[in-house]
Amino acid sequence: MLLAAPFAASALFVAIHANFGLHVLRRGIVFADLALAQMSALGATVAFAAGHSPTSAAGIAYTFLFAAIGAALLTASRLIPNEVQPEAYIGIIYVVATATTIVVVDRSPQGAEHVKQILVGSILAVSASDLPKFAVLYAFIGAIHWLVRRPLLAASEAVHSKMGCSLLWDFVFYSSFSVVVTSSVATAGVLLVFCFLIIPAITGSLFTRSIACALGIGWLGGVAASAVGLAASFEFELPTGAAMALAFTLMLVIGAVLRGLIFAPAGGRRICIRIFLRAASAMTLMTLLLSAIWLMIMPRADQPMFDLLQSATGIGPATFLAVQERAVYVDALKDADYRRSQESRLTTLERQSRWRGDGLSDTEVRRIGSFQQTFNEMARGDDFVVKSLSGRARERERWYVGLPLLITSLLGLLTLLPGKWRADPARLRTACLRFLRAFQIRRSINGGIVSAGPKALTGRCQKTTYGCPDP
Repeated sequence: MLLAAPFAASALFVAIHANFGLHVLRRGIVFADLALAQMSALGATVAFAAGHSPTSAAGIAYTFLFAAIGAALLTASRLIPNEVQPEAYIGIIYVVATATTIVVVDRSPQGAEHVKQILVGSILAVSASDLPKFAVLYAFIGAIHWLVRRPLLAASEAVHSKMGCSLLWDFVFYSSFSVVVTSSVATAGVLLVFCFLIIPAITGSLFTRSIACALGIGWLGGVAASAVGLAASFEFELPTGAAMALAFTLMLVIGAVLRGLIFAPAGGRRICIRIFLRAASAMTLMTLLLSAIWLMIMPRADQPMFDLLQSATGIGPATFLAVQERAVYVDALKDADYRRSQESRLTTLERQSRWRGDGLSDTEVRRIGSFQQTFNEMARGDDFVVKSLSGRARERERWYVGLPLLITSLLGLLTLLPGKWRADPARLRTACLRFLRAFQIRRSINGGIVSAGPKALTGRCQKTTYGCPDP
């Protein structure tokens, strides 16, 4: 019951934002939402700096004013020269709004907390009394979009046109968009609003070209992702906005996999499965390869992959230590765990006494504080011993584990290469050169200059010291 109101608010957000998301995708300006949300956040920040609460009437007025300015700037994107990409123009708006937000909150004593609040929101704070306001507002905007859906879709199709009619409908679209963003950013945050907008729309577009069907799929997937994110946040005590954003990302990944493995044509399904398995294997082997290289170069540094493997297999650093070192390591680990448990017990005792109203005397408080300080200092000494011996074990582990893993992952990656590349090393070398040109990287390889230029984008190979064919 505690999550009923936040879940209902999330469902409303998904319903209205997915509609705007499809329009944004058709216009090819995916990051327009981030720019508009950041302009809205700038308005809330100005209101905060002026001493107004973001949820007060003055705070909402500031937020909507700056969102309307953002809508006007986005509408003016039709007037920019064709040489300037729309995404670059939108990125400039976002960067300027973000920089201005930082400048405004720089002098505020609670500026960092305000910025965090704007980014992640506080959707768990939504109450049942807030839901009717969201429902009425979104129903009104949804009705307007339904009535003028034809000119809005026509304006989306004519996104590169500069006709006055298109400019008018663009302003209508962005103005209604600013109202939705203003109402949702203060509750859901900038990051989650972007997820509500883009990810359900993309998920629906993966399966159908029909707007109605894409909306339905996006709504169902977005509601399911919201439920999973809220449940994970409540169960594992995670930040709600971040947990929901990860749940939406997981939904998109699952949708892409289903699109390729289940809903693909029968002839291409096996190809999709083969590509998926090959890509997953390559990513796993590459992760192991990089982890093995990192272990061999910096054995005493953090090794997250090997920590995960040790947790899964139960083979810890003690395996690679001598008998005496192993005994010292095990004793230090036990002592550190015991002292942490004692320190946690004392902290819990103090909190329970405050909660129950049984005040502790000054002597008891000083005694608890002294014990906690002593336990912390002794635990830090044990941690130093554990870390030192773990580093020593890592130095030996790189030869017993890192080197075999390096060789195995390299051989595995070679087996994943296409057969024609394994049979013809020159073909692999040429493919690597074309890969470098595709990303316009200029570097020297054995005296041969890999040059970047317009021909790199066409897939043709310029002449180098390797003897690539002339274009």
